Amino acid sequence: MDRKHVSLRINSTFYDMFGEYLLFIREVYPEVREICLKHGIDVSYEDVAFSVPEEAFTRRIILQDLRCIDADRTIFICFRGQKLGWRPCPNDIDGLTLDEYPELVDFIGNVSITELAIMHALTPFDKCIDGKLTELPPVKHALFYFRNPGYLNGIDNSQITHYINQSNGMDKEVMDMEIAKAKDLIYETKQEVDEDADNRHCINIRQYDARWDSGLDIEAMMLDYTMEYEKIYKESLDYFVGIHTQYLPDEKRGSLTDFTFEGSPLKDALVEDIINALKMEFPENFGIDFILK
Repeated sequence: MDRKHVSLRINSTFYDMFGEYLLFIREVYPEVREICLKHGIDVSYEDVAFSVPEEAFTRRIILQDLRCIDADRTIFICFRGQKLGWRPCPNDIDGLTLDEYPELVDFIGNVSITELAIMHALTPFDKCIDGKLTELPPVKHALFYFRNPGYLNGIDNSQITHYINQSNGMDKEVMDMEIAKAKDLIYETKQEVDEDADNRHCINIRQYDARWDSGLDIEAMMLDYTMEYEKIYKESLDYFVGIHTQYLPDEKRGSLTDFTFEGSPLKDALVEDIINALKMEFPENFGIDFILK
């Protein structure tokens, strides 16, 4: 049995997902890694947002995000709430990015960076490799988690701005419709994949719940997440904290917690989905009788 290597790629809107990101790096990833080590699989964790070095944080952020996804197109994980996310305009992208991903010209200004990453993961996408245009296949396993909106009723401070769509030149209702359409597209793509008997790609979608806790400190949560990430890669991410702290709201109390799927911890569903994806990908490592308990 050959030892396998897989990097879990996670990409979502950022400020409204502190709770989910912290849950993943503290509870989900360690359990997945422990299970995989027993079955000859080395699993690493890559937050697409952390793939962007300090000097490239602005006009090359899209390039770095897409390259990060391309580095291992085995498993793509995405949380989606009620926030559309940043929508880059043509001035936010440089020529090198368009040279490598020429199809981006059709999307810049029309979709958020999160939706662009999702499209890049789910659909065939042209990339220039060694001067030759090559069509990349969809990721093999795309795992989506849609957060139900009930938690919004509990947010009673300025942080609501990180969880709902604001105008920024576009009508809020239009933005809400855009994220609904983006989720519908994922469901439609899943249906097409499921109906294609010859398709070896897999899309899984779950809808989950969360509770607002006004006592949590989001700045501390961001630091905790960064510290956990630094433990994995043993490198400083002070620059990242410095960049993002300035975008936090004035009120830094409150965040989401108690993530559940159908009454059970969301953590269990995440672990199950990832292990089942790896089991499908590397059946020889798990054996035909392996069942996640």
